[in-house]
Amino acid sequence: MTIVRPRTRYALVLTALTSILAAGCGGSGGSSSQPTPPPPPPAAADWNIVVNTADVAAPLNQSLIGYYDLSGALYDYENVPDLIAEMNEVGFAAPSGAGTDWRIGVGRWENSTELFGMLTDTSVCPNVTPENQSSFATDIELLASRDWFTYTDGSPVADADIVDSRFHLDYVRSVIDNAAAFGATAYLSIDLMPRALSINQTPNRPDCGVSFMNSVSNNEPVNPAVFARAVAGMVERVVEGTGTRTGDERPRPVQYWEVWNEPELGIFWEPTLVPEPDLFFNMAIATLNELDAYRSITADTNGQAIRIGLGSFVSADTAVATIQGFDSVNIPMDFISFHGYADDPLTLVDAIGRVATARENSTNYQDIELVFAEWGPDLATRAGDQQYAATMDPALHAATVVALGASRGLDRSHNAIFYDFFPAVALGLIDNSGTPRPLYRAYELMAKLVTDTAERLAVTGLPDGRLDAGMGATLVARDTQSGVVRVLLVNRNAAARTVKITLDGADSTPGELFVFDASADPADSLPTVQAPGATFTLPARSVAVAEF
Repeated sequence: MTIVRPRTRYALVLTALTSILAAGCGGSGGSSSQPTPPPPPPAAADWNIVVNTADVAAPLNQSLIGYYDLSGALYDYENVPDLIAEMNEVGFAAPSGAGTDWRIGVGRWENSTELFGMLTDTSVCPNVTPENQSSFATDIELLASRDWFTYTDGSPVADADIVDSRFHLDYVRSVIDNAAAFGATAYLSIDLMPRALSINQTPNRPDCGVSFMNSVSNNEPVNPAVFARAVAGMVERVVEGTGTRTGDERPRPVQYWEVWNEPELGIFWEPTLVPEPDLFFNMAIATLNELDAYRSITADTNGQAIRIGLGSFVSADTAVATIQGFDSVNIPMDFISFHGYADDPLTLVDAIGRVATARENSTNYQDIELVFAEWGPDLATRAGDQQYAATMDPALHAATVVALGASRGLDRSHNAIFYDFFPAVALGLIDNSGTPRPLYRAYELMAKLVTDTAERLAVTGLPDGRLDAGMGATLVARDTQSGVVRVLLVNRNAAARTVKITLDGADSTPGELFVFDASADPADSLPTVQAPGATFTLPARSVAVAEF
C-alpha cells in the first residue's frame, strides 16, 4: 500500500514562498503584482488524535474480535450459503493461519433448542416448535448424545475407568472441525457434567426453555478429583489424538480450555455459586491443577501448549473476587473469563476495568489474559428485537466496547452471536436470511486493525481511548509487517465530529478512510471517503477506520 506522506508545516511555507517568487518573476516587468498571502492556518478539529509510533502499548490480539456461538455444528453453519466467506471478512480467517476465536462448548448446552413438549412433572410446554423440538424421545437419550464421558450402569467412576472406551468425543471433534472450516480458532468451554460423573444421575427438567437444566448436566461431580482427571483425559485425547491418530482420530491442537460457564446461574450449576461457593471451586481448582499437571508431563507439543482458565462468570465482580481469592495460593490459571450484557457500552467497559485493576493489583496473576467470553446489549430486551438490530446501535455498542476494552487491557472477547440461526433471533452480525446487519460492518472495520500481526499504539493524553467522555472512542494499531497505521474511530454523538490525526509530530492525511453510518446499506460494501483531508468529518453515529 502506498503511504501518503503528510505535508509538513515547512512544506506549506515553501509552497507559499514558491508562489511569491513565481509572482515576482512573471508578468510584464513584475511591477504592480502583490504577493499571494500564505494560506490560513488549518481549522481546529473536535478530536485531535496524537500518536507516536514508538509508543507501543501492547500486542493487539486478533481474538479481541472473537465470537460466541454454540449452534454451528447443530445447524450445519458450514452449509449456509456464503456464511464462511462473510465471516472470513470479519476475522474468522487470518493470513498466517487460524483466525479469531470461536467460543464453543465441549458438552453442547443449549437454550431454546432440543426442547421437549412436557416437563419431568408432566406439565405441558407451550413454546415447542418444529424448529426447536428435540430429536430425542427422552432426557436420557439427549444426555447420552451430549456427554463426552459415557454412562454405563451408574457405578462410581474410578481412575481405572478413565480409558479410551469411556470417551465419546464425536461432538467436541465436530465443533472443532466446524470452526476450522470457517478459518476460526476454537476456544473450548468445558461446560457440562457427564451423567456418569454427576452427583445426580436421574434427570429432573423444570424449565420449558432450557433442556440442559436437568439436575444432571448442570450439577456437581460425585468426586471432583475424578472429574478433573476425566477432563484432563478428554483434553489429552482431543489435542494428541487417539488410536491411529489419523482421520477422525487425528490430533486437534486446541489451546484454550475454559472451566465451566456461568456458575452463578442454576441453569449451569446446582446449587448456584452464592450459597455454596466451595462446591464449584473445589471442582474448578481440581480441574485446573489436573490440566496444569498434564501439560507439565506430556511430551506432546499440542498438550504442552494448552492454556487454562475459568469460569465464564456472569459477573465481572465474581472474576475480581476469584483473582483475589486465588492469589494467595497461586492456583494455575492463564486467563480468567467473564460475561456482560448491557445497552450502555460504558457499563461493560467499566466492568472490564474492574477485572483489569484486580489483575494489576495481584501478585501472581499480572500476566493472565482477560477474556470477555460472552457479551452484548441487554439480552432480556434485545435478543429478539429486530428493529434495534437494524439500527446503528449494536454497531456503535460493539465498536465502543472493543476500542475502550482494548485500551483497558482486554485480551480476547466473544460477541454473542454471529449468525441468527432462527428467524426470531436478532443478535447476529448476519440475519437468518444471510444478510449483513450494521453490526457486521462495524466488525469488518475492526478486523482491519485487529490482525495477527498488529500491535496497539498508545494515544497521547488518552490512555483509556475515551473521547467526549466515552461518547467517542479510538483505538490505534500498527501492522508490524507492513508498517501501516490504522485508527478506529467511534462517534456515538448525535452530531458530527471533525478529526485530525497527528503521527510522529506531523498532521497526517489518510491514504484510505472507511466510514459507516446509518446512511449506508449494510448489504453493500464498506463506503470509502474520496480524497480525505488532514482534517476530516466523522458523521453522527458512525464508525470509521483511517489508514496511514
